Amino acid sequence: MRFAIINDIHNGPADSGFANGAQRKLTYLAEPLVKEFIEKMNTETHPEFVINLGDFIEDVNNREIDLGYFKKTHELFSTLQSPLYALIGNHDVRTLSDEDMLNILGYEKLYYSFDAGDYHFVCLSFTMTGNHRENLLDIKAEILPEQLEWLTKDLEASNKPVVIFVHYGLAEDNMKGNFWFETAPHYALLENKNEVKAILEKSGKVKAVISGHQHWNRMKVENGIPYFVITSLIENFNNDGIAAEAHTIVDLDKEKIRVDVKGNDPATFEYRFSK
Repeated sequence: MRFAIINDIHNGPADSGFANGAQRKLTYLAEPLVKEFIEKMNTETHPEFVINLGDFIEDVNNREIDLGYFKKTHELFSTLQSPLYALIGNHDVRTLSDEDMLNILGYEKLYYSFDAGDYHFVCLSFTMTGNHRENLLDIKAEILPEQLEWLTKDLEASNKPVVIFVHYGLAEDNMKGNFWFETAPHYALLENKNEVKAILEKSGKVKAVISGHQHWNRMKVENGIPYFVITSLIENFNNDGIAAEAHTIVDLDKEKIRVDVKGNDPATFEYRFSK
């Protein structure tokens, strides 16, 4: 089966997305690039479904503006002909409540699961535990016990192999060279990542974990589970005004997973499952 991923769209005002003196997120390109992605999905790729891994918006700490961009970004996908499943990201929750996002997305919960083909797919959420509303850099987050209990039961209930989607990373990684997290590597990953991974490993069913947030492309393997990280749609990865224009095509069968990141900062990863 084949599905597609888009993530870290960071739609926001044209003068946002700056860090360390550079406009590292080319927010003004978000909408046209999403439209190009949808057109490609509808006319060429025809994926079984599309996953949005979160960070719809580049928040500006103004609820009215942030809410408008979240709505607008979600509405862009109304012409997508494949089913869409969305996660939230840390920039989505700075001024918006869970209720705001649930109402716009039409979801009952921000974490859920679904079946497609021979696989079971799990979309995880998180709760911000850092003081990010006052300090933009404090984006500490974790998955709370209620969701962990749900995850355990959901994995137990499925008789299919599982792929996990989550915004924050779970796998240990050296953030050296990462523009966003080299000086704050703990914010690249979920605070209680080890607790989450213990549940995934104990189930014996998880074949892969896919996340965004870190704005680069990686694959790490821990205890037989490959963890893939995908770069942002609008990341100005060389500080030259050229966006990554990233989207990802995933080919999945019983033997292997192939993760192909398209665009100007491409990467291809393949992992063969053990028998």
